[in-house]
Amino acid sequence: MSNLLRLIALGLLIWIAFVLLRNYLRAWNAPRVKRPPRIGNMVRCAQCGLHVLEGEAVRQGDVYYCSVEHRDKLSSH
Repeated sequence: MSNLLRLIALGLLIWIAFVLLRNYLRAWNAPRVKRPPRIGNMVRCAQCGLHVLEGEAVRQGDVYYCSVEHRDKLSSH
């Protein structure tokens, strides 16, 4: 009888080890979430406060604007 219990316990331990290993390998091979590529810095329009990409903003010195109209509007005052 004790040999049967040892055999059952050994089988149970082997099954648990198999399940744990399988779950570990699944997690290891799971596709990883990639971050979207960074587009660029955002800057704030000095006229209206709108945030636009630095590459699309109109710059005058150290000041950024969302459009030529806002740059000219603020510059004319």
